[in-house]
Amino acid sequence: MANLWSKVPKYEFFSFLFITVVAIALRIVWMLKIPNAPIYDFATYHEIAVNIATGYGHTYQGDAIAFQGMGYPTALGVFYRLIGDTSVQSGKLFNLLLSTATLLLVYPIFRKLAKSRKVSLAAYALIAFLPNYIAYVNVLGAEVFLAFLFAAVIFLQLYGFNKWVRYPLLGIFIGLAALTKPVFLVYPVVVAAVHYLREKNLRQTLILLVSVTLVMAATVAPWTYRNYVKYEAFIPVSYNSGYVLYLNNNDNNVNGGWMPLTDAAASPELRAKIDAILEHGARSEKVAYELDPLLKAEGKSWILAHPLEFAKLGALRVQATFFNGAWDIGSWAMNELYPEQPFWTIQLERDLKVFRAVSDAWLNGMNTLAFLFVLIATIPVVRSLFARERKLADGLVLPTVNVLYFTLIYFVFEGQARYNFPVLFLMAFCAVMALGTIRSGVKRLTD
Repeated sequence: MANLWSKVPKYEFFSFLFITVVAIALRIVWMLKIPNAPIYDFATYHEIAVNIATGYGHTYQGDAIAFQGMGYPTALGVFYRLIGDTSVQSGKLFNLLLSTATLLLVYPIFRKLAKSRKVSLAAYALIAFLPNYIAYVNVLGAEVFLAFLFAAVIFLQLYGFNKWVRYPLLGIFIGLAALTKPVFLVYPVVVAAVHYLREKNLRQTLILLVSVTLVMAATVAPWTYRNYVKYEAFIPVSYNSGYVLYLNNNDNNVNGGWMPLTDAAASPELRAKIDAILEHGARSEKVAYELDPLLKAEGKSWILAHPLEFAKLGALRVQATFFNGAWDIGSWAMNELYPEQPFWTIQLERDLKVFRAVSDAWLNGMNTLAFLFVLIATIPVVRSLFARERKLADGLVLPTVNVLYFTLIYFVFEGQARYNFPVLFLMAFCAVMALGTIRSGVKRLTD
């Protein structure tokens, strides 16, 4: 990090400083001025965090729970305990600190990927002022926390200090990310793929893969042991993967997203088993860990029996994640703004619609450009897999492999707008690179 700022031109430093200060100020204003309260999953996170802070452990409505990753509510609960306050506003302060830390990691990442000050600053401004990244300081969900962890993981892959320190740190941060979103349990394979494509050294790649995987496993292991003690079952992180897979892949699903369990297609036998586990509605799905193996088997069976329908739903999930605008800001980050309030005016409604239009255009445009970059970059990435001496630059391989990884995850499991959050800073970089290519092409045509 110190090398980054050595001999840096004043215009770059002051540009970075200006963007950062304004971006943080916008987050503070949003947090203080835009009314919002946690609902659905966010209310669950807050309740668990409060229970952790007040000595009741990782529980929900009096029961031990591992329905979702424990990373964010545990970190939030520890923060509540440290500051001695469990209010929602304190949770938003925690998000503000995480969002600021993410910004401080993202710019060095861009400088390493692009090696161009102008490209780095353009991508940094694009993500620093992205409406989603500003608004989500209001949301007590895993998104801001996971974006910070993921940025740290990317940073550790790019900056090559002592591997005896870097590899364990990488394993720890991947482990923390996995405890937040279990899809990161397989992320060491992504790290290894990126390393091999950059270095083409199989021995070093295997050392990296084994080292990172072992440290990640050690980071996750205490929680896995806790789950075994609580549920007498092997549950590495959470027991909702089968639930999510089944709800998003069944005969009654038409949009590729979440649906109520009661609405999902089920045979009479399956429905009877579900009802028995849930005690005919008396037990919450969030504590019914026995559902997971049952629904996972059903989801896998449906996918294998309906590959074309699965592909259709997968395409819908990718569209919902990356090309469905920023509707989630209104639903999750400003949900206490509604027409029934006394301060509501026509002018406010008009302004909110303009904000939504700008946010939609910003996000959809950025992601469209980013996917164009990734689709084109996939060609040399695939070729490099079969060309032993063909090494790829960081700026090509790292964003491409990571975006493809997240896209595959959302294609299989579940897609919605807020799930794009952790990878948006890489999408911003890809978008700026694509714009630069388009600009160069236009310039050649006009010369």
